[in-house]
Amino acid sequence: MKHTYSASIFHHNNKTFALCTIDAKTLSEISYVARRGVDQEEGAVQRILNRTRISSIRDYLLSGGFFPNNVILNLKEEASFTQIGEGVEFESQQRIAQVVDGQHRIEGLKEAIKQDETIGNLKIPAVLCNNLSTEECAQIFVSINTEQKPVAKSLIYDLYGLMNISAADFSIDRGTDIAKALNNDENSPYQGQIKLPGSRKFKGGIQLSSVVTSLKPLVKKDGEFEKYNITTLDYQIAAIKNYFNAIQYYYGEEWDKLNNPFLFASGFGAAIEVLTTKILPACYAARNFTDAHIRTYLSIPKDMLIKQSEVKGMSGETAKAQIRDQLTKCILSAHASESEFKI
Repeated sequence: MKHTYSASIFHHNNKTFALCTIDAKTLSEISYVARRGVDQEEGAVQRILNRTRISSIRDYLLSGGFFPNNVILNLKEEASFTQIGEGVEFESQQRIAQVVDGQHRIEGLKEAIKQDETIGNLKIPAVLCNNLSTEECAQIFVSINTEQKPVAKSLIYDLYGLMNISAADFSIDRGTDIAKALNNDENSPYQGQIKLPGSRKFKGGIQLSSVVTSLKPLVKKDGEFEKYNITTLDYQIAAIKNYFNAIQYYYGEEWDKLNNPFLFASGFGAAIEVLTTKILPACYAARNFTDAHIRTYLSIPKDMLIKQSEVKGMSGETAKAQIRDQLTKCILSAHASESEFKI
């Protein structure tokens, strides 16, 4: 039996591809997974299936979910599609199409159909390829899974505000995303200074958990960032980075030394408290969160640089309080005094 589908045909590297929609029942029947290190046939690039992930996808589909993104199938040579007019045609047989990308979605579909046959009517976008080699399948797989930058988890909450998530989940994910951005950005004062799980051991630096704890008052639902209309991930990262760039400006070469308290949890926490209570309100009033503008509220002379040696041996909270108080003394007046008003 042959199946015919309307399709968009495109070409790349002398290969022909067809984008079409296939009902979930047919997709589940014609597709199969060829695993690297297990199956010896051409095109075997897939990993071992994650049963927990499959169950999660099944439940998502049974609750009314849908996947608008396409799967990629590599048709065997004997079942290759042919172009007919503005569509494609191929033999409908079991196990004629290797899954190049989307194996968990397809397996989740199979499990969902077992419980609800109507799910088999769902139209699933699919890109069809003809008889690709293992190398060609690997190139596609690597491109999808490494070259495409994954979306930060907390960004999903920005895009889908109606998702049923807890405030705790949001603040942890958002704090983690900001911490990773600060740690990875070559223009960040904290590049390589945040200790992520599995990272190398080094003196100084701040544990990821400490960064997230300090950021919670800013990033939580109805938190300080939201209060000042700084709601997107990119703007929150920029505001924090600009603030610490302003502090780093006064430290100069001293910033990267172990006597810099802001490279420790207590100093980072203290600085975030000052950002929350002093800097954010002033910057919001001026509608300006650049590091240059932040420096108009902040002045740390060389003889007033706060040093880690000054709080060594103190408890974390005591050290944070002392650093916070010293940094607060370096804050310039953000507003005109009464004597400066023209009346």
